[in-house]
Amino acid sequence: MVTSAELPPGTRGLIFLGDLQGTRGLAWTTTVNRQAFAFAQALAASVGDEPCALITVQNTGGDFGLSGGAGDRAWGGGLSGLVKTAAQEWPNSVLKAIDLECAHHSVEELGHRLIAELLAGGPELEVGLRADGRRTTLVSIEVPFPASEAAPAAIGPQSVIIASGGARGVTAAALIELARQSQPRIALLGRTPLELEPAWAKDLASEEALKSGLMMESRRIGQAIKPREIQQQIQAILNAREVTATLNALHAAGSEAIYRPVAIQDPQSVQQALEAVRARWGGIHGIVHGAGVLADKLIRDKTLEQFDRVFSVKVDGLRNLLELTANDPLTMICLFSSVAARVGNTGQADYAMANEVLNKVAATEARRRGNTCTVKSLNWGPWEGGMVTPALKAHFQNLHVPLIPLEGGAKSFVQEIQSGPDGPVEIVLGGDPAAGLGAAASR
Repeated sequence: MVTSAELPPGTRGLIFLGDLQGTRGLAWTTTVNRQAFAFAQALAASVGDEPCALITVQNTGGDFGLSGGAGDRAWGGGLSGLVKTAAQEWPNSVLKAIDLECAHHSVEELGHRLIAELLAGGPELEVGLRADGRRTTLVSIEVPFPASEAAPAAIGPQSVIIASGGARGVTAAALIELARQSQPRIALLGRTPLELEPAWAKDLASEEALKSGLMMESRRIGQAIKPREIQQQIQAILNAREVTATLNALHAAGSEAIYRPVAIQDPQSVQQALEAVRARWGGIHGIVHGAGVLADKLIRDKTLEQFDRVFSVKVDGLRNLLELTANDPLTMICLFSSVAARVGNTGQADYAMANEVLNKVAATEARRRGNTCTVKSLNWGPWEGGMVTPALKAHFQNLHVPLIPLEGGAKSFVQEIQSGPDGPVEIVLGGDPAAGLGAAASR
C-alpha cells in the first residue's frame, strides 16, 4: 500500500510510468491509481503555485479502454481522470495523459514512441498511441437516442435488480422510474442503518424541529450532547426516513423492494446481502452501481485517507458486485459515473479517477459479455438534488452548466438500460461543461 510519495527538492515535472510495469494482478492495477495520485500530490507540494509538468502513461490498449480490450488493466484506467482534474487546478502547466499500447513492442521501441509524443505530439490532453502506429485522440460526439424500440427490454417484472446507493438521492429517483415502467424486484444496498425511530422524533418533520426535539430529550434525561452528535443523530433519522420513503415509492410503483445495509467496499458484507436476495428471489439479473461519496479538496490539500474513501466506494464496490455475481444470469449492468471523469473537476481528482475506472471496466464488461448483457456507464452531469447543494447549484449556474431535472434524468436512465446491448457504453448525459449541452458518447 502506498502511504506517501517523495520527489527530489525542486522537482517541477513528473512522468508517471507506474502502469507500464509487468502485470501484477487486479490488486496492483487499482493500487497504481493511488500511487499516481500520491506522486501528483508530491509534485504539487514541490512547485507550490508555479506551473509544472505532469504526464501519466497507462497501458489500456492505446484507446483509453474504449474498445473494451484492456482486460484487467481497465482497473488502472483512472490516470487520465487525474490529469484532467490537474488541468482544472493547475493553469499554465504542461499536462497530458498518454495511453501507450505495449503489445508486440520492445522497451526501446516504446521509449522512442513516448519521447516522440512528448517532443512533437499535439496539444491534446488525452492521446492514445496504438501498437500499429496510429495516434488516437478522444472527442465527445452527440448521439441521438435511436427512435426504434425493437430491442427486447433487458429488465422486466421477473428481473431481480441489486442497486448500490439506490435507497436515497438521484439513484433512488431513477429506480422509482424503472419500477413505474418495468416493475422488477429491487434490492437496495446502502450504508444507512434502518433502526427504529426514537419516540421523541415522532411527528417532527423538519431538521430544525428534530434538533429542538433532541435537545429537549437530552435535557429530560439529563445527558449532555455535543453539537456534532446532534447533527449525526438528526442526519441518521432523516436518512432512514428517506430510505423508507424510497421503499414505499417503489412498492407504490409496482415493484417488490427490500433494503439491506451494506458496506459496499467489504466483500463479506456484499456477499451476505446478495445471498439474502437470492434466497428470497433467485438469481440476479441486473446491477445498478450508484454508490458514491465526495470529499472535495484540491490535489495538494486532499489526504490519502480521503482519496481512499472516495475511490474505494466506486471502484472496490464495483469489483465486489461483479465478482460476487459472476454466476448470476446478468442481462444489465449500469454504472453511475460522472462528467467529472470525462473533463475533470476542481477538487475531485479522486472522484474523476474512480469514475474513469468505471467507464473503462464497463467497456471491458460489454465486450466480454457480448449481446447477452446491456452495459452502460452513464457520465451524469449535475442533477437537481443528490449531492448538489444550493451553493454548488449557484456555481453551476454561473458556469452555464444545466442541472438535470430528477424526472428527466430518471427517464433517461430507463431509456438507456432498456436500449439493448448495441450502441455506446460510455455516455455523457446532461451536458459536457467543456463542450456545451446535450448527450454525448466518447469514441
